[in-house]
Amino acid sequence: MSGLPTGVPCSDTTVEVAGLRLAVRIWGDEAKPPVLLQHGLKDTGASWDWTVATLVDRYCLVVPELRGHGRSAHVPGGGYGDDDYLADFAAVNEWAEGRWPGPIALVGHSAGGNVALRYAAAFPQRVSRLCVIEGLGFSQEAYDRVTAAPWAARLRKETEARLARGRRPRRVFADEEEAIARFGALHPRLSAAQARHLAKAALRRGPEGWTWRHDPLVAFATVRPTPPADYLPLYAAIRCPVLLAYGTDSWASDPEADGRMAAFGEVSLRRYAGAGHWPHQDQPDAFGADLRRFLEKGAAAGR
Repeated sequence: MSGLPTGVPCSDTTVEVAGLRLAVRIWGDEAKPPVLLQHGLKDTGASWDWTVATLVDRYCLVVPELRGHGRSAHVPGGGYGDDDYLADFAAVNEWAEGRWPGPIALVGHSAGGNVALRYAAAFPQRVSRLCVIEGLGFSQEAYDRVTAAPWAARLRKETEARLARGRRPRRVFADEEEAIARFGALHPRLSAAQARHLAKAALRRGPEGWTWRHDPLVAFATVRPTPPADYLPLYAAIRCPVLLAYGTDSWASDPEADGRMAAFGEVSLRRYAGAGHWPHQDQPDAFGADLRRFLEKGAAAGR
């Protein structure tokens, strides 16, 4: 299995958006072509470490952490909507363009992939290549299922859940090992070494014990999700080549089978047998090799 970027030079910085500090880690030689890696909900930038190790000899890896995640600032009372993430992502890309002029290659997982897709549609001239891991949005079947209840009922349920989450104290682990064991139980596809590495990145130590770094309010579902009929036409505005990645054992719908893949222009799909929602962690060697080939095609073609 791919190793970790041990011994690879890295630096940490922050990008400020309307007073909110977003953490960004830069791996490798900044003179090399940049690739920006955006994680998904409840993850940290460390979720990309195996991908970083695979690419760092050829690229400089830029790894921002979403608001409310990792070392980025939380928003008091919540503030984690799609538009919030997109504005943050645009600010990070604007900052990156100041260091590396010209279009940039983007890779995003889940919610991070969805942010990258919408950014590439809104700013097609700024994106050279785009790889998205299970981040397209609800398929029609999933949309119909999650919106089956009346909107008022969903609104009530969501609001009550948010209030309950705000009243409930954060879970505190007595020690780091207890938290690592919990993380491993939540992600049984990971090796023990992977679970330990990712859990340690996702934890912070406070006066009372160990807690997860992410804001508990980031995980709430959207009461009024965007239907495919509204979001799929957006993807037609993307001008760069797109690579879609899916795990065959994931809960997410296959975009070729459900028709969503047809919304793109130049697009390819890679399925990872035995992988769940995190193919870049479940099958890091196969994913890293595919991503490298995809990026190198862009270099050869000058885009």
